[in-house]
Amino acid sequence: MKTVMYDKTEGMDLKKLVLFLLRKLWLLILLSAAGGALFGGVYLFCHTVIAVNREYQAFSKVYLDFAPDETGEVYQAYNGYTWNDLIATSRIMDETLASLPADFTAEEVRAAVSATILSDLRLLTITVTTGDPTRTETILRAVDQSLVKLGGSAKEFREIEVIQEEPAKLLTMDDRLLQAVLLGVLSVCAATLLGMALLYVLDDGIYVAGDLKSVTTLPFVGYLPPEGTQGTVGARLAEDTERNRAYLEQKTGRLECYTPGGKNAAQEPPFDRLRQADGVLLEIPYGKLDRAALSYELERLSLQDCRVAGVTIKDADVRFLRWYYNHL
Repeated sequence: MKTVMYDKTEGMDLKKLVLFLLRKLWLLILLSAAGGALFGGVYLFCHTVIAVNREYQAFSKVYLDFAPDETGEVYQAYNGYTWNDLIATSRIMDETLASLPADFTAEEVRAAVSATILSDLRLLTITVTTGDPTRTETILRAVDQSLVKLGGSAKEFREIEVIQEEPAKLLTMDDRLLQAVLLGVLSVCAATLLGMALLYVLDDGIYVAGDLKSVTTLPFVGYLPPEGTQGTVGARLAEDTERNRAYLEQKTGRLECYTPGGKNAAQEPPFDRLRQADGVLLEIPYGKLDRAALSYELERLSLQDCRVAGVTIKDADVRFLRWYYNHL
């Protein structure tokens, strides 16, 4: 029997790594979804539950009835950008502040109010956003009143009328919520992939014949599926293993099976019985014995003059092997 020093520096089996990750794909998806939910939940908690971060928004629709203008210059002058400027200037701001309690400032109103004209130049949308619903609605009403007064005094208008006014509502979702969810998904996905790759690198378990190369040059006899395995792949693996074992016994004589790390792992191997056989067939439990432990078992058997003739992997995952060996 020939053994080699246990060497962890052998090349990585990329095919086994990919299959390992694919088998854990459900966990990756589950954890990524949980990460997105967690990050999104934290964002919502910070912006809707914690009072200091809450935002409330109210809006109104204002109809602008322009005075006759043959040149059309007035229509072009009063666009969305101009209305934002007008509301921030003293022409409207002074009237707005006069309608507000003394604790309101011009800076607060400018920061809270947004005026937008969409497709119809005669329809102006006023949006007010603050951290308090009462102050939001108060500012909205004051701005609307100032615009109505502007319609009665400015020569460019016949009338300005508020046709819709909506109360303040709590903002619970915006573009940043989606960003928070995506950040959670990508962060947890990357961390999970890194963790899975690290677990794979640290896993010295024996799953396929290639895992034996760093420990021993003993012939690999085959895979033994779990008892009761159905399907042609399991049957084929069992037949191949039995055929290889029969041929090995023709060359070496009677083989005695020994399972290291099995149910009786706490007990000493039956060295006397193993020495009486012409050879020992090691049956390694699939994924339950690492390479360092196998190297130790081989050295013990060699010291006890037990002639190990070959190795099998028992209780093998037939589905994994089917993909590993290109659809057996």
